[in-house]
Amino acid sequence: MKRADIQKIQEAGLITEGQEQKIISHFNLIEEGSSFFAITSLIGAALAITGITLLISANWEEIPRGVKIAVGLVLMLGAHGAGWWLREVMGNYRKIGEALNLIGSGLFLANIALIGQIYHLVSRPPNALLLWLAGISAMPWILRSKAQHVLVLIGFGVWFGMEINERDRFAYFGGNENQIVLYSLLGIIYLGFGYVLRRTRFETFAKVTEQLGLITMLAFAYPLTWGINHGHHLPDEQGWIFIVIIVMCTVALTLVVAGASSLKHLDRQWRWTWRGALTALVALSAGQFYLAHSEVIRTADSGYHWIAATVLFVFCLLQIQVGLRERSRFMINLGTAFIALDIFAIYIRLIDSMARTGTMFLASGVFLIGFGVYLEKKRRRLMQQIKPDGANSEAIV
Repeated sequence: MKRADIQKIQEAGLITEGQEQKIISHFNLIEEGSSFFAITSLIGAALAITGITLLISANWEEIPRGVKIAVGLVLMLGAHGAGWWLREVMGNYRKIGEALNLIGSGLFLANIALIGQIYHLVSRPPNALLLWLAGISAMPWILRSKAQHVLVLIGFGVWFGMEINERDRFAYFGGNENQIVLYSLLGIIYLGFGYVLRRTRFETFAKVTEQLGLITMLAFAYPLTWGINHGHHLPDEQGWIFIVIIVMCTVALTLVVAGASSLKHLDRQWRWTWRGALTALVALSAGQFYLAHSEVIRTADSGYHWIAATVLFVFCLLQIQVGLRERSRFMINLGTAFIALDIFAIYIRLIDSMARTGTMFLASGVFLIGFGVYLEKKRRRLMQQIKPDGANSEAIV
């Protein structure tokens, strides 16, 4: 019995991911040397692709168009074919096969750019990226590959960012800092999508989707604590952006409310508490657009950044408690990190003059160090509480 056999049983839906890890741990089914072989193979593949690229570049003008396109297609199909053979036929080199499939997906984008360059096709960059996404969107579900799934999610986020910065589109956002809140809403959508995936045959995609969504959501909500909204207004002629915001908020809330029921380790009260916390972040993002430009809340003493800092602080506290109940080290560590960042943002905002800077650092430096020690001790105690169920807990990415 090999580790790859257990993985195939889990992918077929006959056992859960936790049971898979227990079986592997109990029978010590460790593939010795696989990590080293995978790393060296990836480095070798990267060097080979780089060498081919340099050789082609050196003779680019002399190569016929048909040969260029043919080489691109052969490399792409060869990477996918070799990856499928290693994953499905051999079965013992799944990581290497998955890496080759990723290279094949990347070469598909390169081929789109190649054809556009050869035939001088006039096109918007977001359109080329959207064509690439359309071509690889089925790969995660066909190959049951989490890496391909993450690639599609990241690719969609990049396309979305490019699209809202295109001046010729109805959803042009003005090119200022306010648009980062749209990425926070996208993170909430990813998180809710991960919750929904827990109840499907692609349950293995759920955890990585949730983690990516949670990181995106907090990373792009955090700048609100610095007061990025001051002096930036949406372009008046682009009213459609408000419809985009409403649609994103609606999708985010729908996925979160529906998907939270899949959090089996939370009781009814905590599920609704977590739904409420995520709804508060959606409201915070919406407030950036609809309230942050009001003169009432743009004063120095009651800026929107204070509301954001308070909401984010409370949210992270709730996230830690949810992470504890869900046996998720990732949620606990991420929540602890953003509590520290939130405190840092508040601290910096309180320094309003050079004369007080030295006093502030001297008086509060020891407090911040002590509070950091307290947070670390609290985090370790939480880790100890979930340690007995370590086989079912999430790995930190």
